[in-house]
Amino acid sequence: MTGMDDRTLLCSAPDELRVGTRRMVIYAEGSFTPLDAKTAVCLVRFVGDEVVAVIDSSRAPTTTGEAIGFGGDIPVVASLEEALTYKPNSMVIGMAPKGGMLPEGAYEVIKVALSKGLHIISGMHQFLSDDEDLSKLARESGAVIWDVRKPPQNLSISSGNQCPYCPVVLTVGSDCNTGKMTAGMVLYEALLSRGINVSFAASGQTGIMVTGRGIPVDRVVSDFIGGATERLVLESAVGKDVVLLEGQGSILHPGYAGVTIGMIAGALPHAMILCHQPSRKVIWNYTVPIPPLDELVKLYENAISGIMKIPVIGVSLNTFDLEESQARQVIFEARETTGLPVTDPVRFGPDPLVEAIVKIIEKE
Repeated sequence: MTGMDDRTLLCSAPDELRVGTRRMVIYAEGSFTPLDAKTAVCLVRFVGDEVVAVIDSSRAPTTTGEAIGFGGDIPVVASLEEALTYKPNSMVIGMAPKGGMLPEGAYEVIKVALSKGLHIISGMHQFLSDDEDLSKLARESGAVIWDVRKPPQNLSISSGNQCPYCPVVLTVGSDCNTGKMTAGMVLYEALLSRGINVSFAASGQTGIMVTGRGIPVDRVVSDFIGGATERLVLESAVGKDVVLLEGQGSILHPGYAGVTIGMIAGALPHAMILCHQPSRKVIWNYTVPIPPLDELVKLYENAISGIMKIPVIGVSLNTFDLEESQARQVIFEARETTGLPVTDPVRFGPDPLVEAIVKIIEKE
């Protein structure tokens, strides 16, 4: 892979949308909550200085701090027309609906945004740049459409080898939307603050929007999920002390278990962090029960045991919907049940998980 243009290996933001140059308005109409607009919420959390407004008429007028508990005074407004007063240069589709298709009403708003010269950032499975009318509007206004979920070309199957450069830690989940990307980014920032040369390898649309590069593994042809994951790891690992690989789906999920297993087999990580929302008892939109954490740890550790048994070294709990006393209690119970370091890295800090990762770095 050496010597090739990074843009041919990973999906990278176009020059017009480089991280640090964006002034984004986020379209999250009717859904600006942590569960319904994961992309919007994560952009506010991790690159909030690039967000000028959020569109959700059901929450307006307010601020992100009031609406979701963080983000400060970023305004939540009722319409694109109102958002334009904050001088954005781009609009992000901030929802992650089941199936990855545009939500109702979004298409017309995108047309107006393009006519005003706003670049469009979309993580939908429905590629906007393939739409003739939208592409025509973009050409006429000089805007760029970045379909974040378009995978790179020339993918192959995985080699079956572990990363030779540094250890890889994969975040995995009891379900979708349990905090795999968020935990990974919080751990990334914490490790950086300790002077550890860490890389965050984004495998989903939101992580790619935040960091500006990655591979949308859930859009890759099934034969090449492992190879795409391996490429992502290798391109993220050179010269690093550790790679934090963003996981996707769950081995319990009837729809997305395939991408989860494919990523584990392709990455062959040295360790995993298990992410879970304690208040969730069944897989979202299904009736599949989520087993106790100790059983789930064993399921993940044995997920590809015919190839390699991979340890779970810690548990990240997403307790945003619990009172503090309840959150502390479920963390205590998870420690007792699993015998592993457990925390809510957003609410109570990531130190127990950081220490577990440091041990893996020292061991490897």
